[in-house]
Amino acid sequence: MKLLSRILCIRACSLLAYSSILLFGPLGLAEPGIDGFRDLKFGMTEQDVSALPACKSSTECLYELTDKNRYLELTYLPDTVPGTPEPVRKLAKITIDMGQFTEDWFEQLQIILGDSYHLTQDLTEPTKQSFLAGKQNELNLGFEEGQVLLKVVRRPFGNLALKVVYQNAALAKGFIQQSQVAATASSN
Repeated sequence: MKLLSRILCIRACSLLAYSSILLFGPLGLAEPGIDGFRDLKFGMTEQDVSALPACKSSTECLYELTDKNRYLELTYLPDTVPGTPEPVRKLAKITIDMGQFTEDWFEQLQIILGDSYHLTQDLTEPTKQSFLAGKQNELNLGFEEGQVLLKVVRRPFGNLALKVVYQNAALAKGFIQQSQVAATASSN
């Protein structure tokens, strides 16, 4: 009887795996693109954003995240719209202020983001050393090919802040290219 149930389980599991590959593509994973953060979607106009309950203006919103109120800074880029004489500014980047840097908070944010997104750009030793030496003012971990970033930012007076950034595909592509150039320069 145990042998029969094992065979049936193997067949059922194989059928489930096969159907997930057919439904979701190679490796059975469906990876939808990052389209924004919560109600904020890339491509929204400033008027669309101002209409959201969490946003008191088109450039600043407030959400409760990790048991605290967190301010979101919004960046818009011009986008041409057929039939309009001038470009329309559309939401392209969402920066969430996660507060002051501590090693524990940084590690917690890495875990939180890592549970939802794939880490695709990790910190290199030369980058860490350059940051510690004060040669650069930001450290960036990239998730989902740069569409989500965890940043350590050195402020003008030397204290460190943590930020989480969601950015559209075009900005993510620029981040990847910039990271590759920086990696090439540091290896030479």
